[in-house]
Amino acid sequence: MHNQIDTSFQTLQNDLFSSGMAAKIGMNAFGLWSAIKNYSNYNTGECWPGMRQLADLTGLSMGTVQKCIKILLEGHLLRIVTGGAGVRANRYVARERLDVRVGNRLLCTIVMDYVPARMRDKVALIEGDVRQGRLTGPSFTECEIIPGPGFAWDMETGSLKASVSHEEIQQSEVDKVCAIPSSVHLVAH
Repeated sequence: MHNQIDTSFQTLQNDLFSSGMAAKIGMNAFGLWSAIKNYSNYNTGECWPGMRQLADLTGLSMGTVQKCIKILLEGHLLRIVTGGAGVRANRYVARERLDVRVGNRLLCTIVMDYVPARMRDKVALIEGDVRQGRLTGPSFTECEIIPGPGFAWDMETGSLKASVSHEEIQQSEVDKVCAIPSSVHLVAH
């Protein structure tokens, strides 16, 4: 290496830790996810390291890399793009998760592809829509919305629905965090 320095960096979403997802997937899968993010194409988010390269990058065995890929897929933190015409290998796309909460109640998790060129703007648009009470619209294109425990996605109305006790969500907590999105219908019992 002749007079070179790598000044690139990547960021982590705090929600990965505050939601407990980092602990749930474990540090091996977290390290693999970070390595995949490190090799993501700036404009597409895709990367194509092979299993052996991922093992070398992380110090994990090939078997552990395969287990971690399965964990990341199950946790909605990775997407695999299978090879098409003229493409021999699978490509990986790391994904980011954002929990939407009112107090301690998880309404839903928003999952999006990690595309470095668009992440900051995409997250800002989603945050703005959630604070305005919207869980649908242009900022949610190319996003997956996973309903929280006890919630279901109503395809007909495009909304989350659940039955929640009034003790579970106090108005003071709602006021502190954000407005309940208009696309969430809570029925108190």
